[in-house]
Amino acid sequence: MLKKHIFKILLGFLFSAVLIYLTLKQIDFKNSLELIKNADYYVLLLGVLIYAVTYVLRSVRYYFMILPIKKTKILENFPYTVLGFFMNNIIPLRLGELIRAKVTGERLGISRSSVLGTILIERLMDIIIFVLFFFLIMFVIPFPEFIKKSFYVCAVVFGTGLFVLFLISRNEGKALKIVSRFPMPSKIKNFVTELFNKFAHGLGALKNPAVFSIIFLMTVVIWVTESMFLVIVAYSCGIKISLLGGIFTVIIIGIGAIIPTAPGYIGAFEFMGITAMSVLSVSKDSAFACIAIYHFLQITVIFILGFGSIVKTKISFADLFKFAKIEEEKSGKEAQS
Repeated sequence: MLKKHIFKILLGFLFSAVLIYLTLKQIDFKNSLELIKNADYYVLLLGVLIYAVTYVLRSVRYYFMILPIKKTKILENFPYTVLGFFMNNIIPLRLGELIRAKVTGERLGISRSSVLGTILIERLMDIIIFVLFFFLIMFVIPFPEFIKKSFYVCAVVFGTGLFVLFLISRNEGKALKIVSRFPMPSKIKNFVTELFNKFAHGLGALKNPAVFSIIFLMTVVIWVTESMFLVIVAYSCGIKISLLGGIFTVIIIGIGAIIPTAPGYIGAFEFMGITAMSVLSVSKDSAFACIAIYHFLQITVIFILGFGSIVKTKISFADLFKFAKIEEEKSGKEAQS
């Protein structure tokens, strides 16, 4: 399954190794380890419960994303949503999204391409909310100029991406005609146009202002809730940061997740987290202790929910890897036919 991606995988592990080295280089590991040992673990239990709730919120949001395509039970997609995040922490290159699309489409009776369209909207909405939060926080917290410029670029790139998807959703017929005009062999053209048509169908949430507004508000709630989890983890380590500071740190970590790394975003997560908390005047030793606990608890929660979802859906662990392999092979064969 992963053989054809071997170079990207090795590059990801290399990036992780470099970022781990840069992270450990700037801290006193013994001091950070002592801070981790002395954390208030009773407080952390509250944080874990709050973090688990974010996946329920993601599932509710996704219910509204697929609502224009098919009406389902509000939490019916919960195990499939969790499995996508679960596999992203095990295999590299975000192939968990392909598995999520396959499982969701198969179990809910929706085309894989339509599901991928909804997942793309989901990811773009996350980043757009990141950018909007950043511009609000910028009035309260002074940021280095390079961080501001990075977010200006993100605002333009991802805002444009969402706008293009909005245009496609509103003008499916015209967009399909444009795609069909590209010079391609007839078999490939038929495959591409059919795929595009299903993908455009998955953008239905962008057509309905009421549904889109709910998705937007749910995205805000999801990231505020996840930021509360970070604030609680910081508090357990004796670090006091505001909710805005927590949101900022989560945003920077989220942007860092774009960097191709080893599974679980190891390296990028810690490096970006320490960088963000340093801007908030938190010592690097304390920041590392906080981010290390935060990351560990995230992985632990998603693994518990992931294994629970495997039991619930009666999908074996081996089948999840087969789903990714099937998706890759299917795409390759269809493109060659």
